[in-house]
Amino acid sequence: MPYCTACGAAVRTTDAFCPECGTKRHEPDGEVSMPSTDERADQRAAEPGGSAADERPGETAEPAEEASPFERDSFSFGLSYPVSDGYEPFLLGSIFALVGSMIPFVGLFTNGYAFQLAGAAASGRPDPPGFDAFVDLFVDGLRATVALLVLWGGTAIVGAAVAAVAEQVGLAGGVRDLAVALVAFAGLYLTPAVLTAYAATGRFPRAFSGRYTGAFATSKEYLEAFAAWVLLLVMATVLWLASILTLVGPAFVATYASYAFAAFWGYHYREAANAGVVPPLAADDEREQAAIGPTNQSP
Repeated sequence: MPYCTACGAAVRTTDAFCPECGTKRHEPDGEVSMPSTDERADQRAAEPGGSAADERPGETAEPAEEASPFERDSFSFGLSYPVSDGYEPFLLGSIFALVGSMIPFVGLFTNGYAFQLAGAAASGRPDPPGFDAFVDLFVDGLRATVALLVLWGGTAIVGAAVAAVAEQVGLAGGVRDLAVALVAFAGLYLTPAVLTAYAATGRFPRAFSGRYTGAFATSKEYLEAFAAWVLLLVMATVLWLASILTLVGPAFVATYASYAFAAFWGYHYREAANAGVVPPLAADDEREQAAIGPTNQSP
């Protein structure tokens, strides 16, 4: 079967013109050969919206660049980032959390991974860390726990002092309780800022520094994120209560919620750093060095 040299459509040997494009046939004996692959590719490229790569074998268009996970909103990022590289960290963390409800300190592995997630998101890493360096996970879980104990212990001391002063000056019980409640709320308000600044910088003093935690906690970025986080916390609590009927469900819900919250706050710390609210983050190796402390180096 002969073909038109212009469009490649099949033509009859008796046709003087191509029935598809109207091109006059000019080859002898009525035989029109099929255009070569390169010729058809050039014809396709000349068409509006066409591409030579559509016709040439072995030539494919370059794939579109994958969108950064940080282009999403913080809610979507928090839900997707922890499992963007697979569900293994979530499943392992849930198992450790379940065992940790019976054996002390085992849950620190899960807490350590959440701590690492916050640091990875804050530093802008496109992929979450792996759940494999168990010594580091345990140490990071311990570091996060110590930071919380310092924060909540300090909050309890301040609350007790406020209650004592209120009683000494003769304030009514309702006023005293309100003052103590405000101190407790301040501790809750600072909790994400302390943990995220610590995870992002790797330095314990910066977890309680006005330049890092203070600047982050007093920013508009943080205030809006905190309001959304409280709502998410209520939703997670309701889901956790509903999962009690499954016995093992609470461990899985709590693990995923802790991962999502860590990624959520890491996202907002990164935004604050990009906006100049907090100092720019150091390179990954510098943060890791800060976390383990100085090492002896040969001169």
